[in-house]
Amino acid sequence: MKSHLLRLTIITLLVSICGTVTAQQKTVFPKKQGYLFDIQYGVQTPKGDLEDRFGWNSTLGFGVRYKFESGWTAGFKYNWMFGNNVKERNMFDSIVGPTGEIFDKDGLFSVIRLNQRGHTLTMNGGRLFPLLKNNKNSGILVDVGFGFMLHRIDIFASSLTVPQVTEDYEKGYDRLSGGVAFNQFIGYQHLDPKKRVNFQVGFSFQQAFTKSMRSIDFDTRTYNALERTDLLQGVRIGIILPVYTKKLSEEEFFID
Repeated sequence: MKSHLLRLTIITLLVSICGTVTAQQKTVFPKKQGYLFDIQYGVQTPKGDLEDRFGWNSTLGFGVRYKFESGWTAGFKYNWMFGNNVKERNMFDSIVGPTGEIFDKDGLFSVIRLNQRGHTLTMNGGRLFPLLKNNKNSGILVDVGFGFMLHRIDIFASSLTVPQVTEDYEKGYDRLSGGVAFNQFIGYQHLDPKKRVNFQVGFSFQQAFTKSMRSIDFDTRTYNALERTDLLQGVRIGIILPVYTKKLSEEEFFID
């Protein structure tokens, strides 16, 4: 799935650039300023310490940017990470049976599902580099951000039959980690003169320097003081809702 999405992103990027060049040769779209509301979806591959805990994941996010006439942008971005590829499972070694199954309160085997959950909130700034003479609002977008990342293992089990890993007890096993995060994006942004099709597509990168947010892990009965370097890289595609504003020189004033 990751390779298919990567190929799709590259093809979409090339087609978007070529299509924009062809469609807008005769349409003049001067520099604009205003708010850009983003809704984005991406697929990411973990690296660094995060690769030992999780496999690939998806991300769904939204953001608000202000685009200046000069091409600079500033705003904030939120991303929710989710997935079901959890590699780190040894936290249950002390409460599983000889076959690796967890027993419920009735002495029967219980099914527990593990998922990845995470959140990233950043302040971002970037620059748009137009590719066309007739459209100064579309082109290569370079964006960087600074903020905070949280991620954990979501443990899904019945609180009635497996109380030892649910509700407050889940916090002793979920490996909640958080810390300072940085992100980068490079790709193509298209803003339509008629506001019909507005999107961005490209490659994203994240680096987070995290540590455990729990006072104790139940399986080791100690605090995990390990400082982590969590890395993510992937592809992202999103739609944009532009709301343009006028310059002061374009405003009309009426005096009664």
